[in-house]
Amino acid sequence: MKLILVWAIVFLASTALATLMLYDNGHVAMVWGDWVIETSLSFAVAATVITFIAIYLTVRLLMNVWQFPSRWRNRRRIKRYNKAETAMASGMIALEHGDWQRAERQLIKSAKVSEAGVVHYLSAAKMAHNQQAYGRCEQYLTQARAEYPDEHLTIGLVEARLLAERQPEVALTILETLHEQQPKQKTVLAEYAGLLRTLKQWNTLETLLPQIKRAKAVERNEYEAIEIAIWAGRLANATTEAELDTLWDSLSNRQKLTPEILAEYVEQRLGWQQEVGLELWLERGLKAQWNDRLVYQYGRLTLGPAFERLKRAEKWLAQQPENPVLLLSIGRLACRSQMWGLGQSYLKKSLSLRAEIETFHALAQCYEAEGEVDQAALTYKEAILQLEEKQH
Repeated sequence: MKLILVWAIVFLASTALATLMLYDNGHVAMVWGDWVIETSLSFAVAATVITFIAIYLTVRLLMNVWQFPSRWRNRRRIKRYNKAETAMASGMIALEHGDWQRAERQLIKSAKVSEAGVVHYLSAAKMAHNQQAYGRCEQYLTQARAEYPDEHLTIGLVEARLLAERQPEVALTILETLHEQQPKQKTVLAEYAGLLRTLKQWNTLETLLPQIKRAKAVERNEYEAIEIAIWAGRLANATTEAELDTLWDSLSNRQKLTPEILAEYVEQRLGWQQEVGLELWLERGLKAQWNDRLVYQYGRLTLGPAFERLKRAEKWLAQQPENPVLLLSIGRLACRSQMWGLGQSYLKKSLSLRAEIETFHALAQCYEAEGEVDQAALTYKEAILQLEEKQH
């Protein structure tokens, strides 16, 4: 609508001017020294307009000629960027299809000309790592560092993740360095804490906890899981009964009933054949929260008569009727109570749900205790066959 209005105004103005000139062509005289130029007003106006247009076009032409090299460079750069983006899209599609080799090739071929070149290098490094081409992986990371020094944090994080499984100590050193450089960076803190937890370096992880909490580097439930892992790890690493008891006494009742912490404490005590009080703690722990590892340890207790424990464990079957770990523990307790048939029945049911070498061994021991030596030998043979199948 606006354009139509403009054209209408131009048309009316032109018509009015042409009409005016038809009625009176006008007269213009210009004097320059001895020179006198006389012409009509319409010709002077037309000549002025034509001259103005000619000058405007000449200036535009000169400007275009002057700017041509930079425009050509910009056009080529945009073309390269579009090509790089296309290569990245092709690489991502190949990645989705699981074609790591093609994804790597597509990502790296235009990394140097892409605005997001660091993404190309890092993604190509991941693809090379997936192919176990660790030399190419390191090469891409080195190139990324050389061309994008300001992205050292991102590059370091990616490198640490790629090395975490193959060279965890090197990955830990990288994360430690990044943490020293940027102690409040949340991602670095979370990655560093996770690897410390994996490597079971509980003392270092414990000193890191206040920083993790202040920075809110992990969610609350993850933070609590780290705290639990630290206490469980310290209990597992206790070298003396006195050290173990000191750690245990420093815990609150809530912490003591946490399955991961309680299981490590019980494991240590079982290893030192100090079972006094463990039965009660295991029962309290299982009442608070069901845990297969605690059930397994309950079946390993040997102190005192096993019959009462058997009756208590059988009640748990109402909620866990198909739990192979519970069936293993009940089978052991039944055999220890000299209820051979019942124990063998539970152990066989456990094997039918999940065949484990330890369950075969418990069943064979039950047969031996009953005097069924031949049946025990057959059970051991079956366990050996089962082990060979797992190895293959």
